[in-house]
Amino acid sequence: MIRHRYTKIFPAFILLASAMPAPSQALIQPQKAFQPQALIQPQTTIQPQTTIQPQTTPQPQTTPQPQTAPPPASPAQAVQPSCQKGEEIPTAVRSAVETAAQQAFDQASRGDVVALRAGSISSLQASFGGVAAVVADNKAALAGARAQTRAVFVLNAVLNAVLNAGAPPDSYTCGAFSASGLVSGSAVFNLPGLAPGKWAIVIQDFTGPKGPFAMTTIFQDLSGWKLAGFYVRPEAANGHDGLWYLLRAREYKAKGQGNNAWFYYVTSWDLLAPVKFMETNLLGKIIQESAGLQPPYLPLSGSSVPFSANGKTYTLTDISVFGTDKSLDLAIKYTVTSAADFAATQADARSLATAFAGQHPELKDAFDNLWAHAVDPAGVDVAAAVSLKGTAKP
Repeated sequence: MIRHRYTKIFPAFILLASAMPAPSQALIQPQKAFQPQALIQPQTTIQPQTTIQPQTTPQPQTTPQPQTAPPPASPAQAVQPSCQKGEEIPTAVRSAVETAAQQAFDQASRGDVVALRAGSISSLQASFGGVAAVVADNKAALAGARAQTRAVFVLNAVLNAVLNAGAPPDSYTCGAFSASGLVSGSAVFNLPGLAPGKWAIVIQDFTGPKGPFAMTTIFQDLSGWKLAGFYVRPEAANGHDGLWYLLRAREYKAKGQGNNAWFYYVTSWDLLAPVKFMETNLLGKIIQESAGLQPPYLPLSGSSVPFSANGKTYTLTDISVFGTDKSLDLAIKYTVTSAADFAATQADARSLATAFAGQHPELKDAFDNLWAHAVDPAGVDVAAAVSLKGTAKP
């Protein structure tokens, strides 16, 4: 089983959740928010290369011709970042980027982390453990799969001395906006701190034995495209894709079941977002529709929430959605002073799960089981579950 902590940050809301493994259950995870597929791995950090400058191709010498000097560009014009997408990218550049992405996919599908590391930027090579873990944990999902390129973006990162007091820009807009937001095929990437130079983002879809997934790779142009970021995320949970969860979220919202609507909106966002630092028109609509639905009992990043039941007050630190091939469950994490007495701690966890389900009866419409994880200061995790469908749990 795979443990994964993530933090999802939306412009409109923040959710902290942990996909905590349940006994004898394969767990579905996300990249910093909700993930329903046991093979989603934590993201590897893009490590900007501050000492490497973009290189230019030498040009043949020509006889200078008299010219009229153009007016000097304003400082603001000279430092603007840019992004090209799709057909806007020169054919040769797009082909080279797609080739690099396909090579990375092929290496990952074979489990060849040595070759994958060799084609990475130096800072990623120095901390390649995260990428290696993603490849290993997704071995079954990648086996025999073929990737299809969904989108390619090429970013030009520059130091923005005018607009950002010398700091690199925080976001890159690829495409255009309309009255309803980003137009189809457009995106905004929130990537603060990129080193000056050319970067590329490639999103590939693949379907293997574990269902549909998205692989997103990031490259830096250093006399050739070198791997700088590697992400794998599920595109389905419990047999359903993100659009299915979006439709169910809207139905729960219409019925006044705000709790279920919130969790399904977040699950939808997670399944539809190839990476957490990307914004699109559809992802923006999900955020807008879910505004005001966040449950008051939901712990935010680094915080805790009290929950009173059974004559005591529990300290909730985390609530997350996770799934298996046959169920979609909700998990609660809370603190205890000690979990040394396993039987007593498990009984306490089951009592919390039962009380929480009793106080929020609507959850039975959206989830199969409710898990409670008692975690002590030493990190010992004792879990217990109750079925929300009337089936006894061990």
